[in-house]
Amino acid sequence: MRTMPRFMIPALIALGAMVLPAAAQTPTSAPKPAAASAQVFWVFTLRVQPDQFDQLKALVTEIAATVAKTEPGTLEYEWNITADHRALVVFERYADSAAVVEHGKDFGPFAKRFFALAKPRRLAVFGAPDAAARKAIAPLHPIYLTTFAGFTR
Repeated sequence: MRTMPRFMIPALIALGAMVLPAAAQTPTSAPKPAAASAQVFWVFTLRVQPDQFDQLKALVTEIAATVAKTEPGTLEYEWNITADHRALVVFERYADSAAVVEHGKDFGPFAKRFFALAKPRRLAVFGAPDAAARKAIAPLHPIYLTTFAGFTR
């Protein structure tokens, strides 16, 4: 078995320090309660109308591109579909209630076409949206969940 030249050991240590994420190099702070965040997020389940997935996919691609460009407060925006293209699950996470309201304004021009292709089943909302955010999503008949245990890192 060949051994590594001694001069390479410090170089490898330095390389390792550079590629490790900063969080892995420093002690982490204590977890904070999950309810301490201003973020609002939800899981939205919908039923895709028969034989409409291709149209839905094209529209969602347009919507996602708009959201990515115009909504810095939208932190996550993920569209997921079952293998049979019938059940759609959307995960959205917003920096705060103001970002939820902003998203509602940006989504408005797409809403009629979108809801013709996919019918809402359930909107489960997490976090503590303010009155304006609740009003913006009220037409979707959300259920609000309250964190009672857990933490966020």
